[in-house]
Amino acid sequence: MILYACSDLIFATRIRAACEDLGRVSRPVRNPAMLQARLDQVDDGKPHGPAAALFVDLELGDAGLQLIRQAAAHPSAPPTILAFGPHVMAKALAAARAAGAHHSLARGAFTAQLPDLIRSADRADPHA
Repeated sequence: MILYACSDLIFATRIRAACEDLGRVSRPVRNPAMLQARLDQVDDGKPHGPAAALFVDLELGDAGLQLIRQAAAHPSAPPTILAFGPHVMAKALAAARAAGAHHSLARGAFTAQLPDLIRSADRADPHA
């Protein structure tokens, strides 16, 4: 499963659509409680399998960095964490890596590579 936290509905829709096109389940994360439930695979009547990846929009600011730190610290198989944001947010991209993101990309690169990033999460996920 791909988790995503986005400040922008357009990017949330792109991620969801790309996952659907590739036959992958995706779920949004809007706050720390939602992330915890997704990582703990809480049954809420919707798909709740292991999280292969978490995509975080850095325009969420400190809330996005908090989600990165939380996911990175999850005790059972933390997902691959990828942060993305405008290329002018170089400090935020670096802060994301320092918070525990495995990768950080400028928004344009993220959009261009999205299908490959989802496929990479498939390969990294032992549950896929």
